This record gives sequence, C-alpha cells and structure tokens, in this order.
Amino acid sequence: MFRDTVVEQAYVVLTDTLPHYLESRLRRCGIGEAFTGRAERVWGALFGRRNPLFQITAVVLYWAGLAAFFVQAAPFIPNRYVAAWQWIPICATLVANISFYTAACVADPGIVDAANIEAACRLFEYDRLLFFDSRCRTCLQRKPARSKHCSACQCCVQMMDHHCIWLNNCVGLHNTRWFLGFLTAFCVVCFYGLYLIGTVILELRHVRGLVDAPVMWNEMGEPIILSFKSSVLYLFDDRPLLAVLFVLLLVLAPAIGIFTAYQLRITMLGYTSNEESKWLNVADAIADGVVFAVRESDHSTHEIAQVIEKEDQPADPRPRRRITHLCDVQNMYNRGLWSNFKFVLFPPLSPSPRKPHAA
Repeated sequence: MFRDTVVEQAYVVLTDTLPHYLESRLRRCGIGEAFTGRAERVWGALFGRRNPLFQITAVVLYWAGLAAFFVQAAPFIPNRYVAAWQWIPICATLVANISFYTAACVADPGIVDAANIEAACRLFEYDRLLFFDSRCRTCLQRKPARSKHCSACQCCVQMMDHHCIWLNNCVGLHNTRWFLGFLTAFCVVCFYGLYLIGTVILELRHVRGLVDAPVMWNEMGEPIILSFKSSVLYLFDDRPLLAVLFVLLLVLAPAIGIFTAYQLRITMLGYTSNEESKWLNVADAIADGVVFAVRESDHSTHEIAQVIEKEDQPADPRPRRRITHLCDVQNMYNRGLWSNFKFVLFPPLSPSPRKPHAA
C-alpha cells in the first residue's frame, strides 16, 4: 500500500537513514564506540524485540483521552443536538473497542512450533511463487506457506500480517479477527467522538450566550455580531483540553479510517500486508521479464506462475509462456470476498504453541 510513497520514504528515514546519520555524527564528534554501541542496543530494544513500552503508551493515551472526554464533554451530553439514549452506543462502542484491543494483545497470533507445525504446513499449499517448501533459517524448522519469521517475537507466525508495536504482538492467523474488530471499533470511537465533541461545542455556544452575541457597535449604532469562528476560538481558549481532544480526533479519525479500510480490503482480497510486498516484488519481476506460466511437462495442462531468472532460462526445458501483467497471475490463496473474510473470522483451530519470548 505504501510502497514508493512518502510513507515508505518517511519509514526509511526514521529506521535507516536517521540512525546511520546520527551514528556517523557521533563518531565524528569523538564520542566513541561505547556510546554508539549503547545507542544501538537501546534502538534494538525499542524496535527490534518485544517490549511493552509502546503498548503502555497507547493504553495511557487512550485512557487519558477518555478522561478528558468525560471531564470536558460528557457533562453536556445530552444536549439540544444529542439525545440521552446516545449514551447506549457510546458505552457499547467503548466496551467493544477495549475488549477487541485486549483480545488482540493477548491472543496467540498463530505461532508455529513443534506441537502444530505439521497442521500448519497442511493448512496452505506452497504456490512456488511467493512461498516455497523450505526451512526457517532462525527457527531451524519447516516453514509453512504464508508464514513469516518475526524477529521481535523470535518465532514464525502463520499467515502473518505484521508485528504491531502498539499491541506488543504479531497480527496473524488467529488474532487478525480481533485486530480488525479493534480497528473498526476504534475508527467508530474516533469519528463518533469527533461528532459528539462537535455537538458539545455548539451547545456551549448557546450556554455561554455566544450565538448572535453583539461584541461592539459601529458608528451607526448597529451591533456587530460575534462570528461563528470567533466564538469557537473563544471556547477553545476557555477550554484548551477540549480543543486539544477535538484537534487530535480531527487528525486521528481519517488516518485510522484509511488504515482500517486498507486492512479490510486486503482481508477481503485474500492476502496480508506481508504478502502484498511479495506481490509487488512479483510485479517488478514481471516488468523484468522473468515471470512465466510454466507447465510441469508436455502432457500437463496445468500451469503455475514461477520466476525463472534470465541466466536459468536456457537450461529450463519446461513448456512456458511469459507473463506480462500481474492480473494474469492467480492468487491461489484468494477464496472469494466473503470466504476470505469468513476464514479470518473463523480460522481453523490448532494446538496451543509456546508463548513468544519476552524481551
């Protein structure tokens, strides 16, 4: 989704360019190997391994935002724009959001170990384009199709999407449903909260007598009415915490909405964000002219898409035709929109694995 975009460029700058630049500057200043070594260890502890720092930060900020809402906005609900029954969906949405978040944090994402590796390898076939029957170089065990090794959790995860620092957990086969539930509920919380605070601001204009309030008179003795913008800015100055919460939701709501829509989209289309990057690599390979629809023998009519490097093409005798567009490659893991979604909501059960290593 974010490949070749400003988001990817910002990620590269923050995780690669900036750390290397700071390291080179520190070395030039003569600070020495000891300090840069400690800085690298701190960076690795924050972003390279599981740790609860970002998870705790997310929880603290969430509850701080809720506290601000109940102190600054809740006393004015209901109002002339919002009825008292609105407290039912407010409470239901908050309970759902917190419950889904907790489940996504503590649920097994689909860790692969000796207890379930055979079942995990039978769950998906190897398409020999994105996934091959191989061994994980870190876990030293067979790697199931659609799995990925997480360096932070130090284990392979079935149908891994990504490692989420805000959950302090991977998002994979068995907790994607809780992650999607959390995102959807959080999206509703942000937009609903923005709407509710907007009604509170409008109500406060009436309570404080700022609607059509004269602020001065002109030379003709006619009143100059306080504008809507000025009245809102006055309220923000009077209630800065409410203003901060409103602006935060104004920024957060569309960002969470876009990310939620992206996650729902790839779920319905039958791939993960990890697999999306692999498909982009396939698209690059197609542009390089090294992706072919291959028949295993002259007598076979079944074709599979494979990458055959240019130096290997003369020695490969199999019948083949060159693939020129990504749409010509079938995703064997795509079961159809509803079936993909149902598979994520009700994933197959597997033996309970060990827990991932703590930091």
